[in-house]
Amino acid sequence: MAAKQRKPSSLPARILARMMLMVFGFLVGVALFTPWNKIWASALTSLDERLPSVRLRWDSIDRDGPFGFRVNGLRVAMADTPGSLAFSHASVRVGLSPLARVRLDTGGSQCELDLFQNGTFEFEGDFNLTSLLGGTDFKGNLHVAGNLFLPDGAILPKTGWLDIRSQQLVLPDGKTITDFAFTAEINHSDLDVRDFSIGSPVAIRTAGRGLIDPSNLYRTTFDLKGELTIGKRTLPYETQGTLADAIW
Repeated sequence: MAAKQRKPSSLPARILARMMLMVFGFLVGVALFTPWNKIWASALTSLDERLPSVRLRWDSIDRDGPFGFRVNGLRVAMADTPGSLAFSHASVRVGLSPLARVRLDTGGSQCELDLFQNGTFEFEGDFNLTSLLGGTDFKGNLHVAGNLFLPDGAILPKTGWLDIRSQQLVLPDGKTITDFAFTAEINHSDLDVRDFSIGSPVAIRTAGRGLIDPSNLYRTTFDLKGELTIGKRTLPYETQGTLADAIW
């Protein structure tokens, strides 16, 4: 009579299944009970301390978890510069490359920003000026794109480029300008202004140089040359001044 064949033991499989359940339960517990809100608040505070030229303030943090969070009422200000940029909220997702992906919300308009380990950050999107500047008399939407390198401890971006465009802007004095464009490359405090132009009330197209003031951005100077068009006449045009002069 043939010997009865024995079934292989299922003990190793049961042990492996229990271990996987234990690991899964541990991870769920970590995700549910770790105080992510406090951890991300501490991380933001640390980031604020590492950026000497920037001040970060916020109202609250929610939707927090191991891979991201949302900051409500975020305000970003440059040191020694009046005013701040206001965002109704910013959603942050953390990873490896990019280190963080941020979606900034300004009154319905959004801008996405990618932050990399070496201090480079890339961004592109739209900003509602009235909301961004905290209810000032500026009105209109800006489309902004750029790539800047800002290592730890740096006051200004070391290198990079910036492109800003708008179809229509209303200035605090009530004047309206159309087809605004500003494109520049940054090398430490030097600005290579490739294009600074508007379509109306007078068509102006210029290029030139600028010098960023690290202690007060409004004291940033520029020297631009180009042409001005009135009707069918095109004339040479030149302007110098500060950022404060141009804005106010």
